[in-house]
Amino acid sequence: MVKDGVEFYEGVNNRDNVKRIMRALVDSGLECVELCPSWIDTPLSERCKRANTWAEDREAVLISIHSNAAGNGRDWHAASGIDTFVYTKASSKSKTLAKITQDRLMEYLGHLTKDRGVKARNFAILRGTNMPAILVEGGFHTNEIEVKRMLTEDWKKAFTKAIVSACVQYNNSL
Repeated sequence: MVKDGVEFYEGVNNRDNVKRIMRALVDSGLECVELCPSWIDTPLSERCKRANTWAEDREAVLISIHSNAAGNGRDWHAASGIDTFVYTKASSKSKTLAKITQDRLMEYLGHLTKDRGVKARNFAILRGTNMPAILVEGGFHTNEIEVKRMLTEDWKKAFTKAIVSACVQYNNSL
């Protein structure tokens, strides 16, 4: 989205965040895999299949990284904040991972944005995976103030640190 001199592309930002998170996870001693390594759109069914195949012989979680939108998706909107989603019939492990993640996100970014909490939805990526799974909406790409923050190195470092520390905390709780 380019509006009022602010340029933000959700896919570019999300991929940058995922790369940062993956490097930090590896540095923390945790194994990880990127389900969508190319710019070719990967259908949700294929993402679920890849995740399930990868997790067959290991304890694994799925964390799907996104940014949210409100309004018509083209104009700035007042909605802001970070939320974490679990499947409507989520396992206790998914709920635990979601709570830990949302808590860490608020610990590191709560002074800059709104806590929209943990919510349950029937998202295909959450429904179709066989391991604890969450979807993180790391801010609104339709909110001008939030976009400007999301593009800063400080936000990206804090977002990465929050996700990685949540993974480490969750892993240590097993």
